[in-house]
Amino acid sequence: MKYWSCCRIKPTDFNAFLEQKGCSRGRHLWIKKQDKRLVSCRQDWHQTSSQVVITVYAKTPLPELSSVKANRTTVDVHIVFEGDKVFQAELELWGVINVQKSAVSLLPSKVEITLQKAPPLTWARLEHPQSRAEPPKGSDHSIY
Repeated sequence: MKYWSCCRIKPTDFNAFLEQKGCSRGRHLWIKKQDKRLVSCRQDWHQTSSQVVITVYAKTPLPELSSVKANRTTVDVHIVFEGDKVFQAELELWGVINVQKSAVSLLPSKVEITLQKAPPLTWARLEHPQSRAEPPKGSDHSIY
């Protein structure tokens, strides 16, 4: 007899064991692989004296599958929308942001990422032109 110790269902047939649905409390968690297409989306940004707003035009974003992670100088965007499309971007920001005061809004036709500037200075562009060193591990925070 084969069985998963986390859910204790003990089928006698090996094929039934392999077809057993996954559980949510142990190592036996099956996640269906979904075909997702990596696509590019139109992006725009604007700034005020205290904020930078990044807009990604993606229709019907899925909140449970999307994420925006940021530290003081970078933003990683992962948006799943229209069921099977994925937009990804890693932005090295021109200036420094306050992650705790930043926010994300998922709207029916777009995703707006509002970043609070740490010093209220005007940015020449959204992204810094030079390559950056890797941020220290554990410094990323999810803002959505």
